[in-house]
Amino acid sequence: MNQLLNFVVKELRLLKRDLHGLLLLFAMPALFILIMTFALQNQYASNQNIDIEYYLLNKDNNTSSQKFVEQIEQLSNFERLHSAQSEEVVRAEVARDGAKFLIIIQPDFEQKLSENGKPVSLETAPGVTPVLAQLVEAQLQQKLNELFLAKALSDSLNEPDLTDDIKSGNFINTRSLYGSGNVQPSSVQQNVPAWMLFAMFFIAIPLSTTLINERQQGTLDRLRTMEFPRHLMLLGKLIPYFCINLLQVVIMLLIGVYLVPALGGDSLHLGNSPSGLALISVCASLAAVAYALLVAEVANTIEQATIFSGICNIIMAAIGGVMVPRFIMPPVMQTLSDASPMAWGLDGFFDILLRNGTLMDVMPEAAALLGFALAMLALSAWASLRRQSH
Repeated sequence: MNQLLNFVVKELRLLKRDLHGLLLLFAMPALFILIMTFALQNQYASNQNIDIEYYLLNKDNNTSSQKFVEQIEQLSNFERLHSAQSEEVVRAEVARDGAKFLIIIQPDFEQKLSENGKPVSLETAPGVTPVLAQLVEAQLQQKLNELFLAKALSDSLNEPDLTDDIKSGNFINTRSLYGSGNVQPSSVQQNVPAWMLFAMFFIAIPLSTTLINERQQGTLDRLRTMEFPRHLMLLGKLIPYFCINLLQVVIMLLIGVYLVPALGGDSLHLGNSPSGLALISVCASLAAVAYALLVAEVANTIEQATIFSGICNIIMAAIGGVMVPRFIMPPVMQTLSDASPMAWGLDGFFDILLRNGTLMDVMPEAAALLGFALAMLALSAWASLRRQSH
């Protein structure tokens, strides 16, 4: 333990010599969060030309409700998904952003429509923007108004002010599946975890700088001749940077919760699972540090490590949903983004911050990040042994 502690202290002293680089790890994501949150705020308040995938449950099945179903299927960009599962299972699928909407036609559809009630329920996925939800609700409302007017005319109930009554009617009960309330997601929920992950993977630059300097100065060779266990040397290098990444997570979340709303933006909601948030943070940090170690082992110079890690980080961020939210990407790009570890981490954070998920909900993403970390560590060990043999 004393040896491990000495290695950790050594890494902290090396970090202290580069305070500007260390400060960059905190200043960069903070600025990205503030700038991109407000830059994309209008993006979350504008219509998106995307396919609107939805499930529909018809609990009425009379002539009027069937006609309403046909009208929905004729709407532009609407794509109905079919499932033989129960209502609870379908709702859970929408809550996981497996579809954007769940439309439920209530029993006694025609009677509720005639009485100006709520014959339709519209449930929105957590990742649906507020304006897209309003657009879909408006389109459904228009179709319901048309049915109401047709029914009123057929029953000879048209009065002079009937048109005004129809326009002012609201036949839809809308709620978001974000948590238990009707809170809508905002740009801050995209940008805080996104740019936080982006900064975590930039830990490759300071880690590779210290490792390459030690290799070039012969420090590592001297430590090996002193027969220090290699796993202690590795842990002594990984632990400080792992802790720095976790500190980044805490600071960036606090910025989203307190600083962004203080400047006029939306506050970040941390979800209802601290354990899930902690798990995905730890796994993402391990993945970033293990990736950084591989970069340090493969690169021969600091310049190579800086350029290589910078380019790889930007590519992983671009396809992983950091720079552009995945839900507005075309299907091909969404499939490609599954190859980015940043996408795995982002999905894990979204499970907690956006979908109010639990510890079990982030297990797939956490397992993927841990697998990535182990693969990076294995490749790092192979690269180190290969370098020593030469």
